[in-house]
Amino acid sequence: MGENYRFPGIPVGWYAVSTSDEVKAGDVRTLKYFGEELILYRTESGEAHLTGAYCPHMGAHLAKSSVDGENLECPFHGFQFGTDGRCVRAYGKSVPRKAKLETWPIREHNGYIFAWYHPQGLQPEWEIPTLPGPEEGWTKFRTRAIEVLSHPQETSENSVDVGHFVQLHGFGDAWYEGELDIQGHLLKGGYGIKYILPGIKVAFTAKFKVEVHGLGYSLVRVTVPRFDAQINLLVLSTPIDNGKIVLRTSASVRNWGPRAWTYFVREAAGMGLNREVGQDAPIWETKRYLERPILAEGDGPIAEYRRYCKQFYPQQAESIATKLPVVAA
Repeated sequence: MGENYRFPGIPVGWYAVSTSDEVKAGDVRTLKYFGEELILYRTESGEAHLTGAYCPHMGAHLAKSSVDGENLECPFHGFQFGTDGRCVRAYGKSVPRKAKLETWPIREHNGYIFAWYHPQGLQPEWEIPTLPGPEEGWTKFRTRAIEVLSHPQETSENSVDVGHFVQLHGFGDAWYEGELDIQGHLLKGGYGIKYILPGIKVAFTAKFKVEVHGLGYSLVRVTVPRFDAQINLLVLSTPIDNGKIVLRTSASVRNWGPRAWTYFVREAAGMGLNREVGQDAPIWETKRYLERPILAEGDGPIAEYRRYCKQFYPQQAESIATKLPVVAA
C-alpha cells in the first residue's frame, strides 16, 4: 500500500479476530493483528482468551503452548498462566509476581470473537451489538474472508460513498436517504438501491440502514419490501498492520418461507456482498487516499464521515496537542 496511504495508525475499536468455530475447547491459535503476534486459546470450560505471544519468564513463543483446564501452559518451562494473564504455577518455592501475560479484552457473540484495540492499552469505551440468531428466528451468519491491502477507514467509507454504487457495482440507481446521525462512536445512515435482475428484467428496491460501531465493525440492516425479506450484513475490517487488513463479510436472514428458501436468500445476499467487495478490492489496493478530495454533488456525506473518523486516532490528537503554542496567561 505504501505511499498511497497516510492514515495516522490503527484506529481504536473492536475488531473480529476469529470466528467462534475456528477455536474449539483446548485449542491454541497463533494470530497476527495490529502489527503484533497474538495467542488465541479456549479453555476447557469454553471461554476464549487473547494474549501476547511471548512468555514473560524467558521469552518463549507460545505457539506450541497447551491448555490445562483453565490455564495456558508455556512449552519451554511449564509455567502456567490464568485467564487474567497472571502466572499461577511455576517451579521453585513461589510464583514470580511480575510474570504476567499481556491480555486483550474480547467479546464473543454471533459466531465471532472480537478484540478491543487501543494503542495505549485503555479498556473498552463502548460495546458492539449482539444481533438476533436462530433462537430469534434468524439464520446463523455465513462468513467469508479475504486479505486486502487497505485500511479500516477506507473500507468503512464505502457505507457513505453512494456515488460508486452505479458506476462500479452496476446497480440501476442509488441514493442517500436522510442525514447522518453521529452519536460518539456510532454513525448511522441510510441509502436505497434499485436492482435489476439480469435476464428476467425484474426490478426491485432495497433499503439499507447502516450502523458503523467504530471503523472495524459495520452493520447493514437490509429490507426488501417486494419480497418481505430482512437481512443483516456485517462488514468487519481487522488490521494485520497499518497497510493490510482481513475483511470478513457475512449475512444472516430472518426466516422467510420454507427453510430452503431462507438459506437461498442468505447465500444470494452473501454472494452479492462478496461480488461487490471483489469489485472494490482492486480499487482500494491501488487508490491514493486524498485528505482533501474534490467532492461532487451526489457523492454522499463523505466529509462528515471523515470528521467522525478523527476520534479513533488518539495518537494523532496527542501529536497535534504537542504542536500547539503555549500562550502566556
